[in-house]
This record gives sequence, structure tokens and C-alpha cells, in this order.
Amino acid sequence: MKTIKHLIFSALLACIAANSLYAQENTHQKAYLGVGTGFDYGGFGLKVEILPIKHVGVFGGLGYNLLSLGWNLGGTFKILPDSKVSPNLMLMYGYNGVFKGTDKYSEKYNMTSYGLTTGVNLDIKLGNKGHKLSCGLFLPFRSGKFQDNYDAAKNDPNMKVSDLPPVAFSIGFNFAL
Repeated sequence: MKTIKHLIFSALLACIAANSLYAQENTHQKAYLGVGTGFDYGGFGLKVEILPIKHVGVFGGLGYNLLSLGWNLGGTFKILPDSKVSPNLMLMYGYNGVFKGTDKYSEKYNMTSYGLTTGVNLDIKLGNKGHKLSCGLFLPFRSGKFQDNYDAAKNDPNMKVSDLPPVAFSIGFNFAL
């Protein structure tokens, strides 16, 4: 897992370096500040996205995940970056699951999962200022420790636990900067 973290961190650093190299010559460079809900927003929170080159974006999200501070770092590949509706491939690392109990007994199972998440989203450009609505569908790869904790809660006769959804959604409004 440390190798994957290092790979993602290296990819993010490479994108930031590419941004520095191309910033003066690249007229496509854009940035967004978004507010929304979902993994890419850290739960209920904010997302900053920078597009150092036409088809590539890097982002960071920070928010409240119903248990604690949630965060994610990742990248996007913009399939149709100049289109009004752009489908995108996404890869991120950070929070991708939460178990939160509703009473003192169930609080012993409270846990946040951190791991890789893949997904797709649509950026829908609104108006002529470049703002966009972003909607995503994600497949989280939750940690084994989180899955074990969830299974223990589900098998506890004193607990009533709903099924863990295999996919997650996000939606947010992103202001062009």
C-alpha cells in the first residue's frame, strides 16, 4: 500500500511540476474552487482543481465525512476538455468510507477507511464564465481493516447495520478562478 501511496504522490508532484513548466506558454491552464459532497470533496466540503495541461487535472478535497475530517488527493483525465459536457476518468487516494454509530454502544465501531478510489464524472459547463457542475460515480477500494470492522458490526446481534454500498456518488458546483 505504501508503494501505491508513493506512486500517487509522485504523479501529483509530476503534474504540479508540469504546471510550473507549461504555465507561461499554456493558455489552457485553468483552476476551480468547488463546493459539494462526495469523496472528491472530502465528504461535505471543498475541492480545488488545477488543470496544468489541457486533458489533465489534479485536485484536493477537504471536508467533513460525518465522523471526522475527510480528504482526498487525485487526478482526472478530461476526455473532451473543450466540450460543454466533458466525461472524465478519475483516480484518487484518501477517505473512501465511513462507519458511524448512532448511539454509545455502536460508537465502538466508528471508523474511516482510506484507500484508492477510481471513478468517472461529468463536468457540465454553465454560462460563459467557465463555471461547472460536476457529478461523479466512484468505486472505492476500502481497506481490509475497515471491511473487518464493518463485518464485525454487521454480525453483532445488538447492531442493525445496512449494506455497504459498492459505489458512491458526488455532486458539486465549481467556480472557475
